[in-house]
Amino acid sequence: MPDEKMKYPLLEFEYDKKLYEELLTLNPHPEFMDRVSIVTEDYEHDDFGSLPGDEKNALGHAAGVLWKIQKYGTSFSDEESKTIRTRKRSRTKKPDLLLFVNDLENDFHNYCACIKHGLGNKADLCALTEALLCYGCEDTVWEEVTEWHTAVSENKNFAKSTFLPNFDRLYIRQADRFLFLELNTEEALKFYGLATMLWDHEPDAKETNSDDHFVSFTRQYELYSRILKGASYPYGTSSQPSAFFQLYNRIIHSGISSSSLSEKLSTFVLSIQEIMESPSSRSLHRARLALLMFIVITKKHFIPELARLYDDPDRERWEVAIMEKSRLLEDTGYSILSHYAAHMTWKSGTRYFDSYLRLAKAAYLSELLLDELNAEGDAAEIAYYTSAEVFSYMLPEKCTKEEGKEGRLGKLTVMHLSYMNDPNEGKTLQKAIYGPSYGALQKGRKPLDVPFVFVKCFSPRIDYLPMWEMYGDHARGCCLVIDWETSKWMEEEAEPVLYHVCYLRKQGNSYVVLNEDNEKLSRSCRAINSQLQELHNVAEEIAEQDRRYLDDVLGKVLYLFKDSSYSYEQELRVIYQTKDNILHTDGDKPWLFVQTPFPLQLDEVILGPKFPDVSTRVPYLQEQLDLMCEKTGTEKPRITLSEIDYR
Repeated sequence: MPDEKMKYPLLEFEYDKKLYEELLTLNPHPEFMDRVSIVTEDYEHDDFGSLPGDEKNALGHAAGVLWKIQKYGTSFSDEESKTIRTRKRSRTKKPDLLLFVNDLENDFHNYCACIKHGLGNKADLCALTEALLCYGCEDTVWEEVTEWHTAVSENKNFAKSTFLPNFDRLYIRQADRFLFLELNTEEALKFYGLATMLWDHEPDAKETNSDDHFVSFTRQYELYSRILKGASYPYGTSSQPSAFFQLYNRIIHSGISSSSLSEKLSTFVLSIQEIMESPSSRSLHRARLALLMFIVITKKHFIPELARLYDDPDRERWEVAIMEKSRLLEDTGYSILSHYAAHMTWKSGTRYFDSYLRLAKAAYLSELLLDELNAEGDAAEIAYYTSAEVFSYMLPEKCTKEEGKEGRLGKLTVMHLSYMNDPNEGKTLQKAIYGPSYGALQKGRKPLDVPFVFVKCFSPRIDYLPMWEMYGDHARGCCLVIDWETSKWMEEEAEPVLYHVCYLRKQGNSYVVLNEDNEKLSRSCRAINSQLQELHNVAEEIAEQDRRYLDDVLGKVLYLFKDSSYSYEQELRVIYQTKDNILHTDGDKPWLFVQTPFPLQLDEVILGPKFPDVSTRVPYLQEQLDLMCEKTGTEKPRITLSEIDYR
């Protein structure tokens, strides 16, 4: 390994993708193209696939389509490949290649129907499948195979044939193409997953699926999935060729100093470059691990590296590397940087590149602020004030009474931020960083697009009168005392994270964080003020038309700052930014919400000072809580009455 240190190791990492293209090549010319009779007419009929000769017609038509594709586009240009993958109409003067590919997909489905009825040849099906993958029809293949597998698993006797599409090595090759050629881990995992499917109703399943290849790859797939979730490499190793495993484990753990991190990143990247430079079919497992680990590390540490580049006068030389590596941010909280980087390919010019780096710097400062506001481990017990009616939706009667609501038992609903009582949600931090120019940004027609942000608010103040009045149904509701750490530990969930809300006090034209407004953040006030000032400096340099990108980059942190007039709450929050798993309340005007992925461990349920009919309602509440805890595996909470004398 060269004795050197990289300045920007994540940006400097590269490998020759052409070597992997050659190793993982797909065959666009199946053998059957040279021996079957070409079919040019429409061959379909009712109950297609069940009559002798159907398989010859489907395969013959597919062969004809493949000849057309090769005649008019022996090698697709990048633009034509993109056309096929995105299903856009081609602008080429050649016959529309997309139409040919659509015909090929139809032939594939028809030949699969024949195979399921005992007609056709498995080797030809495998060759046809490979051709589809070669021409960008991965979704078609994946959907067909997974539907086929589901039907077999459910023992549906739709197929007389013993021929099943357990083409493990082909799926692995396609997954490797996604990984090594496109750095697309989502699609790679989908195809690695196809290679681990058990086809239980196949007569030779035991022989096929118990060989060393299948068993070892199933374990490898499980390892790849763990790594992509940010887990440590689980196996100990002391061998020099595998030293990058140990480096990876050290890097992904938090708490490492910035100087030490830079050195370890450099060493890690140099070590995996050696692995990536000489690919072979026998060493692909190690190469996969090396690249997957690099991707995980990049998603975690790329933003700080870009922030360092922000102050580098020689930064423009890294523009091409940035465009490529930014794609790895696509499924993170900073996907907007991935989209913005893509714009640089057609919006060339220094201004766009500099704006990108400013946004990256803002993202880094946002991360620093989130670290300062992180309340995990800082609040043993937290209080959630709510009405008795809202609390009832966590209990068994409401959750099991209606179909589809069983999964809500013991969990909190996290409502969309639009339903918050503070009209300035997300605006307080904007006012602080934009300064006097904030008012000008509010003129004109107001956009009604709202971010998919969901917020749940808690307080460290237990049985506290102002909170009862404001959030506990005017003291007629209840206060749930939650053991947050135990709740998360039971499910080993990293998300959601619990944060402190930071209160800003306006002084003249600026905003400051004061100790007296932030009891739990007294040690962080200086750092937060410094980071807010840096953020203000960055915001001033961002062009007005790019301010909307800045709001996207700031993300969660926008909703963790409130005006000091709310400081009596000393609020804690969890925040979801997601378009997935969104639920709706019942009724004519449904509201949006998501749910915590785990049931809550309640230590105590405090009934409000004005809770009605305590003596008659407590037995029912006790019965429901006992049943809830039994079903969720949580400890039973105490039920108490507020000690506040309030009428």
